Amino acid sequence: MLISIFNDVIGPVMRGPSSSHCAAALRIGRLARDLMGGDIREVLVEYDRHGSLATTHGSQGSDMGLFGGLMGGDAADERLPTSTEALRASGVRVAIEIVDAGDPHPNTYRLSLANARERHTLHAISTGGGMIEVIAIDGVPISIFGDYYETLLWTDGDGQALADRLERSIRADAVLVHRAGGSAIVEVKSSAFLDANLTKELRAAGLVRDVKLLNPVLPVLSSRSASVPFTTCEEMLRYDAGRNTPLWKLAIAYEAARGGLSEEEVVARMVEIVRTLRRSIAQGLDGTSYSDRILGYQSGGYARSLDEGRLLDLGALDRVVLYVAALMEVKSAMGVIVAAPTAGACAALPGAVIAMAEAMELGEEDMARGLLAAGLIG
Repeated sequence: MLISIFNDVIGPVMRGPSSSHCAAALRIGRLARDLMGGDIREVLVEYDRHGSLATTHGSQGSDMGLFGGLMGGDAADERLPTSTEALRASGVRVAIEIVDAGDPHPNTYRLSLANARERHTLHAISTGGGMIEVIAIDGVPISIFGDYYETLLWTDGDGQALADRLERSIRADAVLVHRAGGSAIVEVKSSAFLDANLTKELRAAGLVRDVKLLNPVLPVLSSRSASVPFTTCEEMLRYDAGRNTPLWKLAIAYEAARGGLSEEEVVARMVEIVRTLRRSIAQGLDGTSYSDRILGYQSGGYARSLDEGRLLDLGALDRVVLYVAALMEVKSAMGVIVAAPTAGACAALPGAVIAMAEAMELGEEDMARGLLAAGLIG
């Protein structure tokens, strides 16, 4: 999967202390919810005793994010801090167990889900910065990153006949067969779900016994036809050909090609992120509180000391420090932040870019350009 500035570097927009725990877990929960058709009555979550989640799933927000996703929320949903209680209150039976699974990846989620009609299992890993991979469904190895509309078709036998038929009749980025035991899952990765009439026809012909539709969870989708102008600094310099193009313009060219977006759409998306960040900075300066946090409200006192002239005049750096502190306090109070590229690093880059732009009397589009340039470097 090609790197995307919005998928991998500036984002996701989220709540919680950790993008690897909260945002990633939420995306896993969203995919699990789709696997169950939105109807979940029981969920068992298993964490490997020797992995990182066994001791951090509560404190770092894995449970919070996962259960928020199972309820259908997004990573900035205001219900996230109480999602565990809310999921149980909705009638879902929830169990968390620490097991000896021997998972090779330290951030592995093992979910067993049930309702009155069906049961499924889903195993997934958090790979950093909110990115995830589903690695097994119902014991069948698979690879889903959340960057496509995924149509999953359960079939008896090896699934190859069904895959061949689909290859001849539809346009998709990939038609893949995943096998385990005596059954198979045929996976269709595309920019849209498989046509409902076609799936009905396949069911009627006895070729398919179950169909599941998993929505994408990443902001920028992938495409087999995507072709980016460069992937390394060396290639970028060759692409520029000595024109000294500003980094933000190169970033727009890259992300537009990566996501099938217009240049205007790329800028508009980043401007919206800038506005989210500025609202969060204002919230932090107004004052935040949260019962279970280490970092308390300090940015207000820093601002007052600046106004009263009790601190050394560092020029624009004073505003940088102020904004970074405000964003970190919003994070610790479960407010909305933007991972850049992680929740732990949510404040330094955005705080510096926005503070310096304000000091230079620049507008939000200029701030967006700064974040795009930084996102290109990664």
